Amino acid sequence: MLVFTERQLPAGVIQDVIDKSEDDPSLRLSGSIMGRPVTIVKLSGKTNHFGRDLEGNYLDYHAVVPDTPVWIAEYPWTKERAITTDETGWWTMYVVKDAGVDLEFSFVYDREGWITTKTNVITIVDEDDVDLAIQYIDPDFYRVLMLPFVEGMIRANGYPDFVFENAMVVTVGKSWGSIHDDRLPHGDPGATMTISPSQGDAIGPIYFNEDVIPDVTWTSTSLDGGVTWLNMPRNVTYDVSAEKEGTTYPTVRFRITDEDVAAGVQLYIASPPDSLEGDNDSPPGEG
Repeated sequence: MLVFTERQLPAGVIQDVIDKSEDDPSLRLSGSIMGRPVTIVKLSGKTNHFGRDLEGNYLDYHAVVPDTPVWIAEYPWTKERAITTDETGWWTMYVVKDAGVDLEFSFVYDREGWITTKTNVITIVDEDDVDLAIQYIDPDFYRVLMLPFVEGMIRANGYPDFVFENAMVVTVGKSWGSIHDDRLPHGDPGATMTISPSQGDAIGPIYFNEDVIPDVTWTSTSLDGGVTWLNMPRNVTYDVSAEKEGTTYPTVRFRITDEDVAAGVQLYIASPPDSLEGDNDSPPGEG
């Protein structure tokens, strides 16, 4: 459990409420525990093994990454709590918070030998959020195939001295788009991006083509829905959304900081269902 309130509650009482609320979450979420305005929110998410093998074959969509440490960038002390994904790729934490007071968490995934990845900002309210997810990129695919390809593509398109520093990635998807949903492709084609503030000297947006590869020739989203920006300036908070006639999209927020560099973060990824899933509910493969 992670405590984000100054209201005093014995650890034993908190654990007892968690245990008793397994079948009745309202015991945790009522906003009153021992007469104090406190809620205990359950957060849970899945770490998806994303990418291709070194022969270019897509990894199993259902593959996961066990034994991955998960902590909260805004609260670095959570790294010491040793929260990790289990053998099914899932992690769970309970957050003790003041009722009615929202928190903002950016989750960091930093399994040894993998690419340290930070999510967009997730708002924690007085409700459980148990369908969080991350597309955790296979390290061999990233280092051997994707990174050299991207650097070569950018150098060949007007940036001869380009050296990769970081990437920020979103998925523009259908209303039902989610890592927890087997319907593919879940991207919403034909959308263009908005970002605030301007990304300065960063490069992007670069849209992913239908083979899930960044492609500078695309000017809007493909059926994959992926979009990236490269070498984002630090110590800036970015609000990202999409535009398409007849469709409304949410906004996702990323915090990119100097502290991320010290933590080894290279990738910033907003994964469905917490990316840019708009109100287009058409079936897979349709506009």
